[in-house]
Amino acid sequence: MKNIGTSSIIVAAFVGPGTVLTCASAGVRFSYDLAWVLIFATAGVFVLQTFTAGTGILGRKGLGEAIRQVTSNRRIRIPVFVLVVLGLWIGSAAFETGNLVGASAGLHVVFGDLFDPRWWSLPIVLIAGAILLLDMRAIRNALTALIMLMSLLFIGTMLVSPVDWGSAIRGLVVPSIPEDSIVTIIALTGTTIVTYNLFLHASATKTFWADQPAASSWRRELFGMGIFLPLGGLISLAILFAGATIFTGSAEVSDVGSFAAMLEPVAGSASRYLFGFGLFAAGITSAVTAPLAVAAGIGELFSWPADRKDIRFRGLWISVLLTGLMFSLTGFSPLNVIIAAQAANGLLLPFIAGVLVYVTLNQREIALPRRYVFLGVVITTVCGFLGIRTLVWVWNNLL
Repeated sequence: MKNIGTSSIIVAAFVGPGTVLTCASAGVRFSYDLAWVLIFATAGVFVLQTFTAGTGILGRKGLGEAIRQVTSNRRIRIPVFVLVVLGLWIGSAAFETGNLVGASAGLHVVFGDLFDPRWWSLPIVLIAGAILLLDMRAIRNALTALIMLMSLLFIGTMLVSPVDWGSAIRGLVVPSIPEDSIVTIIALTGTTIVTYNLFLHASATKTFWADQPAASSWRRELFGMGIFLPLGGLISLAILFAGATIFTGSAEVSDVGSFAAMLEPVAGSASRYLFGFGLFAAGITSAVTAPLAVAAGIGELFSWPADRKDIRFRGLWISVLLTGLMFSLTGFSPLNVIIAAQAANGLLLPFIAGVLVYVTLNQREIALPRRYVFLGVVITTVCGFLGIRTLVWVWNNLL
């Protein structure tokens, strides 16, 4: 386990309830046609997270520290800090609601109307809080186990579903853009390349490999990324393929319960249990990583001590957990908060991607090949496009 690094944490973060619903909707609406998008998104997140690993291992900096370093001008630093706090804390606290509701919905799919599904949030928060009290290696181990469980459950869901493998392979290797699919394409990409993952990975690698030589740590982290990030893409593809078996061409998947009900007639009763427990695993892993990213990113931004027992560090992740719990128990929808956070993330994503490239290229431990420079520029450009599209989405929602 010590040789695989921290990349399982990243998969735990990006395969959450939102990813599950996005991939399921893509399959239900567009069959296998958008499978290629997940291949592209997984490759993109691999390249970008390579730079976060470079920032943490080779540059020996968390992303918050790197942003503070490149924004020495006060007139630039203040708005950037405001956007980071808005995008990280407020956004993650709002999205934590979705993580808790998603995990609760997964258990509700399995156990039915045992009691009000909202109350499942309480034990989920307690489990997430207990994991967050562990050290980084123990957190990595716990999330790795959950990722392996999640992969077995969602791949099992796909295998019991009547997948048309000829169409699935075509969707993987032949890019196509069906009518009215552009928003779904952007959603599939955006649910994989996640802003708070960039903060989380840089901080995790800096902490995890702090007492190891940079060059060998870098290679071992890349080795782990080569295992876990493709596994995350495979989980997303399994969900999309399962959705494609109930292709309708128009229906939206608005909640997991409706998707499980649609899937059961074609895949059998086992699909409900596999999908329900898989969604629970996806929700609880994201319920751990979102608060962890907030605490790490904001703590580094304001140059707090690198101590996970620090009261401010714990106060941040506890506040995210409790805010998500409050929203999930009351049923209050934090839609306007999510819209504001999406606007902040839309502005932040290309800027942060550029900072990652800059810090990694300016370290002296390893001379990176020119192809990494090119790939970094390409992914930064893609992030810029995603940011612009997110701002358009925010504007339309505000109108």
